[in-house]
Amino acid sequence: MTLFQMHLRSTARLILPPNVRASLVRAYFRLESILKGSLSKRFERRPAPISEFAPLFSARDFSGGPVVLVNAGLGPGGVERQIVNTLRALEPRSDRKLGLLCLNLGADPELGFFLPALERFSGFVRNAANVRDAHRALSALPSELRRIKRQIAWMPWDIREEILRLTAEFASLKPAIVHGWQDGCAIPAAYAARFAGVPRILISTRNVRPTNFIWYRPYMYYAYRELVRCPEVRMINNSEAGAADYARWLDLPADQFIVKRNGFDFSTIRRADPQRVAALRARLGIPSDAPVVGSMHRLNEEKRPLLWVETARAIANRLPDCHFVMFGSGMMRKQIEAAVAANGLTKVLHCPGPIEDTSLGLSLFDVFLLTSRAEGTPNVLLEASALGVPVVVTDSGGSREAVEEGVTGYVVASADAAPIAERVIATLQAGDWRATVRTAGPAFVERRFGLDRMIAETLALYGLPAG
Repeated sequence: MTLFQMHLRSTARLILPPNVRASLVRAYFRLESILKGSLSKRFERRPAPISEFAPLFSARDFSGGPVVLVNAGLGPGGVERQIVNTLRALEPRSDRKLGLLCLNLGADPELGFFLPALERFSGFVRNAANVRDAHRALSALPSELRRIKRQIAWMPWDIREEILRLTAEFASLKPAIVHGWQDGCAIPAAYAARFAGVPRILISTRNVRPTNFIWYRPYMYYAYRELVRCPEVRMINNSEAGAADYARWLDLPADQFIVKRNGFDFSTIRRADPQRVAALRARLGIPSDAPVVGSMHRLNEEKRPLLWVETARAIANRLPDCHFVMFGSGMMRKQIEAAVAANGLTKVLHCPGPIEDTSLGLSLFDVFLLTSRAEGTPNVLLEASALGVPVVVTDSGGSREAVEEGVTGYVVASADAAPIAERVIATLQAGDWRATVRTAGPAFVERRFGLDRMIAETLALYGLPAG
């Protein structure tokens, strides 16, 4: 999420009700999409390709420099969890200085969600320089600053500002490696790193192609088409499905994207004490013997929360004692609450907002249900399996790769509520099989998504020796 989008959301939060806020954000992105044609023409008039841009500094200026990760902040998401895992696991394995530059840390309370997890991290975690300070720093190189501005004149203004902020940082820090995460941050990070002359640039795309999401902006396509021509840039995705989808979208060879699966840190999660789970049940008004189907996700369109509610109704028609819990926050909260009421689920479907203690929330569930339309590798699926909670998911992007079919859970090909509900009901009624997931789930996560494997692959991509 860019600084402009964060400002738009934060300002709207102060003065507008949630449904109007959601409409405003959607209208903003629709307007940018409508302008795609004019953006394309403007792009065709761009200066020379960025791959031909003469960097501000030579590669030797960055020798021995730090490893710098870039993201919007440390919000309550799977990407941020992977950033934390990467920094904490790399710290004892590498003698390089490590750091995280954020674009919007502190702009919204949620963007500091994972900050406590880096409390003991010895590297730096801070926002990049503001626009004014970046201009002041780069003004010492006036001709180069003009070249950069001409090069990115076709981009949205907020992206141009982020590129300048990060260029000033990289000119000062001289990082040997820049690793940008997520489309909205990785693109400015990669452009800035290329301008400065960083010799190794990684872009972590974390999902299927961005056109699947409300936050897609047309400049992303053209920016990626430019960046993949740069020999310093390596494109990464965390699932085979996501890598293939990006490659199709950008009309690139399939091997242009390197698949590096998420790394799961088992030290961050363990089953909650039964007394704490019982207290959570009581707080939500769930009887002690009632089966619970639950989920944790953003309450946004790509997660299809209304399909989740419809599936809950189909399950409740067959199992009236079943309760449902949807942890999370997002733009669709009011719509979800209206759907819950319309389906007569007010007493059994609970939407308590986000939960800080993921382990406690997942320990409440008998089955974890995810009905997304588009996914990369949902970390919450790995967390559920690591705790031995059976999962039922729709076939969406990389979700299938996060399930061992019939062992840790099931993938439902249909996006209709009836077959999804049938699979959840069958899972709830298979008590003996669910008990086996207590062992099979953690074993699968360790085998496919082990943290040591992820860090070894990360070090190789960074060109650093294994720790």
